[in-house]
Amino acid sequence: MIISRPMQGKIRTARNYVQVFLVLLFFITPWIRWDGFQVIRLDIPDRKFFLFGHIFIPQEGYFLHLFLIAAGLCLFFFTTLIGRVWCGWACPQTIYSDIFDWIGRKIQDTKYGKKDSNPALVVLTHIAWILVSFAASFAWISYFADPYQMISYFKNPNSGFPTWSLFLGFFTFAMYADIAFIREQFCKYGCPYARFQTVMMDNHSVNITYDYVRGEPRRKGTTKIGDCTACNMCLVVCPTGIDIREGANPWCIACGKCSDACTKQMAKENKKTLIGYWSENQISEKGSVIRWIRPRTIIYAFFLILTISSIGILLSKRVPLYLSVLPDRNIQPMMVQNGVVRNFYEVQMQNLTSKDRTLKFEIENSDLQGERRILVGGTEEAVVELKGNSEERYRLFIELKIADQDAKRRSHDIKLKVIDIQDFEYSKSETVPFLLPVSISGWQIQNDERIVHGR
Repeated sequence: MIISRPMQGKIRTARNYVQVFLVLLFFITPWIRWDGFQVIRLDIPDRKFFLFGHIFIPQEGYFLHLFLIAAGLCLFFFTTLIGRVWCGWACPQTIYSDIFDWIGRKIQDTKYGKKDSNPALVVLTHIAWILVSFAASFAWISYFADPYQMISYFKNPNSGFPTWSLFLGFFTFAMYADIAFIREQFCKYGCPYARFQTVMMDNHSVNITYDYVRGEPRRKGTTKIGDCTACNMCLVVCPTGIDIREGANPWCIACGKCSDACTKQMAKENKKTLIGYWSENQISEKGSVIRWIRPRTIIYAFFLILTISSIGILLSKRVPLYLSVLPDRNIQPMMVQNGVVRNFYEVQMQNLTSKDRTLKFEIENSDLQGERRILVGGTEEAVVELKGNSEERYRLFIELKIADQDAKRRSHDIKLKVIDIQDFEYSKSETVPFLLPVSISGWQIQNDERIVHGR
């Protein structure tokens, strides 16, 4: 495990602001409510995803696919433009490594990371790390379970253990072990992003880069050759232990600590830093500008905009109602009194809003000519009450007073519509089959004639 030397500077200050914002956002978000729901929550037991007042269910999994595609394209696009900015500025591995180092230095001062540090302070440091791991794991699980209920459980624990408590213990241990002992080894050997980020970048991508044109050859003793003084501070402050002067390295997380260190050292020589956020082309061709617009950035931007636009269009047309209407397989179409045919259906509906709805079933379109009527649950009405964020199942009946033209075919299509009687935009339609009993349809007569003529 590498404990790098702390280094202050403009980049470190900017990263502090970004990381504080991200940590606060991570911890506060689960406690925010929107229309009575958590602003972001993946409720796995109920198979629902809450996002800014919207409720999504597994049947809308295409939103997840589009979101993952957009996230991947964002990664490709910004890596092509500004390198591994995610790793150095927003990755939880980097942020919590910095938090752990800050705690270690607050407790052990200059002895942090050294073998002669006070054992009692080392133990205290690890206890603080475990508490931070617990708090971060609690915040993480709060995106899957209600944090208010979790707090209530700790105040009044029941005899059993909820499922989330097992995950809380696991993630606390995993995070503590990772950040306290593994740290940069994960960035070097375990992170998949480190493996393919070099493929995304080219000579015009902005990344932490060493100006070898000015710096090399390095100073040897008192002999000044290049601007690099060979102080090795860039190596000392690197959290992954690499030497940026040796060229592009997949282990570099672009945190900028080497740039702050070089800025401080070169200021003593009244010269500009040799390490900064530049492109390779800016180093090899002095005075050249960054080419932000180039084929790969255009391609990534096009597909990213296309994906985000698709998500926006689908969301704008989305009706937060799940509707499934299937013919009842257990009850066949039957003839009731006065020449009326009845078909039976199983209806499943989910209200994906927080508002209670009064829904009415209507026949929007059909090729049937006879008089039709819809009943729900054996009642004389086609209206149901559906609570907010609830799921209900109904038995639906469609009755038809047969006209002569209807009997010519056994199967007919009915476009069934469900609409909120107080909000006409809240509606959904589904096409279902309406079957006539074989004994009264032209289908049976035609088949009987084929049998006779076939003989």
